[in-house]
Parts: sequence; structure tokens; C-alpha cells
Amino acid sequence: MKKWTALLALIVLSVSLAACSGNDKNDEGAAESGGKLKEVSFGMMPYYDYAPWALAENQGFFEQEGIKFKSTMFPVEGNVAPALINGSIDIGGFGDTPSITLASQFQDLRMVSFLNIFKGFAIMANKKGDFKTYEQFLKESNDPKQAAIETGKQLKGKSIVTTSGAAFYMVLEQALVNAGLTMDDVKLIDMEPDVGVSAFISGTGDFYLGGLPQREKLQGEGYPALISGDEIGPGAVMLAGLATTKKYADKNPETIKSLQKVWFKTMDYMKSNPDEAYAFLAKWSNEQNGGKSTADDAKKFIEAYVIFAKSPEDAKALFYDENSSTSWKQRYEYLVKYHEETDIIKKDSVKINDLVLAESIFQSLQQE
Repeated sequence: MKKWTALLALIVLSVSLAACSGNDKNDEGAAESGGKLKEVSFGMMPYYDYAPWALAENQGFFEQEGIKFKSTMFPVEGNVAPALINGSIDIGGFGDTPSITLASQFQDLRMVSFLNIFKGFAIMANKKGDFKTYEQFLKESNDPKQAAIETGKQLKGKSIVTTSGAAFYMVLEQALVNAGLTMDDVKLIDMEPDVGVSAFISGTGDFYLGGLPQREKLQGEGYPALISGDEIGPGAVMLAGLATTKKYADKNPETIKSLQKVWFKTMDYMKSNPDEAYAFLAKWSNEQNGGKSTADDAKKFIEAYVIFAKSPEDAKALFYDENSSTSWKQRYEYLVKYHEETDIIKKDSVKINDLVLAESIFQSLQQE
């Protein structure tokens, strides 16, 4: 009898273990009931559009979704992509433009979510430079297109501090194209964003182009914006979200959905606790970039230059509605065509329906 009792107990235990190991979902219930957390190695970048992930870690939202979050900081997507491909990270923050240029080099790269729109790029000018800003040209001509052309013409023969392998170059390239110029008409000084902004403040270069923290730092020290991204044109904004490899996406769809749940929990927290949230984001940004932002500064810059998808409904309206001006598909079709016509990528080297898995993953999330 004891043997049968022991055998029955062993069978029950085996079935229980099998049930646990067969459950790939990293949902809140699994975490709360003592389920094992799934470790996710995450590639971060030191910009406000990715800062909510740091806030989520601070608030414990990853654990609530069954995830053990381990982050590594990278300066730009050009550093994130090889880390994804070689397996040192599982998933990472990424923008649309770099995903296209890097996909031709890293064919296993996949965009698996879109979560915000960044419109805060700006070409910053030296305080002592002899130039006119876009706003000054616009005041004279009352013609936005002509103002962008005249502003861009001033870049000819100038040195510009920026970062290769990032979304920044698209902003510069479109500003040059507006003025009938090419990259050959300017001198590029390639530096990582924080190193570059310090060099620019020290006197290197005529203009600087980086991310929002660098723009914030320069504006705080009195450096003017020559022209902003939304003044340059549609190529100078960016849809941002998460990227991984095809292999990881195929094996871990539930983890990717769980990460999106973490994002929306973080958005809810920011809405309910704005003072605490923006204070944290400012502190985090200062730690990454050596700035002196306050909570009010962080709120001002984010509200002015970043559009967060605050809910699944927001994400659907912004990125997955074909009639939206920020539809991912329209955006990628535009970017691929632009990069092919400017010979940045070879024709037909990037297939957007292979590169972007975000919509199908999002649809699966909505069905839960």
C-alpha cells in the first residue's frame, strides 16, 4: 500500500512539473503564485523615449509579468543590432530608420513592437556661428518649405558632430536633400552622443545632431536649434519600439507580449503618478547623460517631443490603423523607397513584411 501511495504521489508531482514547464506564458498570475521568472537581457539606450523601461524596472512591473529584467546600456541602435545577433542580449530598444539600414546587414533582425513616436531631433548650432534659424527664415518668407531649404543651405562646407549607425543621420540627410546638398557637402565628425556633445561644447564642429538629452543639455546652455525634425520633414521623426532576432521572436512570442504589457502598466503609472514618474525619469536621464534636468524639464521635453502609446488602443490608432499618418506600414514603405533611391540600401534588399512582426504580435496581444 505504501508503494502505491508513493507511486501515486510521484505521478502527481511529475504531472504538476510537466504542466509548469509547458507553460510559456510569463503572466502576472505565474509571478504571484511563485512561478519562476524568465530572464530577459534587454538592450537600453539613454534617451527619454526608452526611459519608461527604467521606470518599469524601478516599480517592479517586469516581475509582475513574470520577467527577470537585465539591462545593458548602448549608445545607439548600431550597437544594439550586433548584440542581438550575437546573442549577448535578447531584445532591445530600436527605431524604424536604423532597423531598415541595419536589416540589410543583419538579416535576422526583426521589429516586434512600436510604442512611441520621437519628434525631438534638432540640428543644434554653435552659439558663435553666423547663421539664421529656421524660425527666422520662416518669419521672413512665411513659407515653411522655403524656410527649410534656406536653413539647410547653411550646412554646406560645415562640420557636423553626430553618430553613425543611429537615426540621426536620416535627419541630417533630409535637411541636406531639402537644400539640394548631399553628405559629400559637409564634414561629419563621428562620435558617440555624450562624447560628441561634450566635444561640441568645447568647440568642436559648427553644428551638432544627437538625441533629446543632448538637445536638452545644449538648449539649457544657450545653444540654439538651427532646425527641428518636424520642420525638416517626415523623414526626421521616428517610430520607436523593440527589436529582436527572428529566432528569439519565433520562440518567445509570449515574452514579447508580456513586455508590451509592462509598457502599458508603466504608462498607467505615469498617468496616475506624474510627479513621481517625471522625477524618476529626470534623475535617470541625468545619470545617463550628465544633465541637470528637473522633473518639470523632463515633463516639458517629453510632452513636446515624444508621443507615447499609453494604451493598446493608442498603439492601434497610432501604428496599426492604415489610415493613420504614423501607420508603421506607410512609414516603412516611405523609408525603404527613400533609402533605395538614395543608394543607402540595395533595391529589394529589405522586405518590410519580413522585417516587421509587430502587427501580428500586437493582434495576438489584443485577442487575450
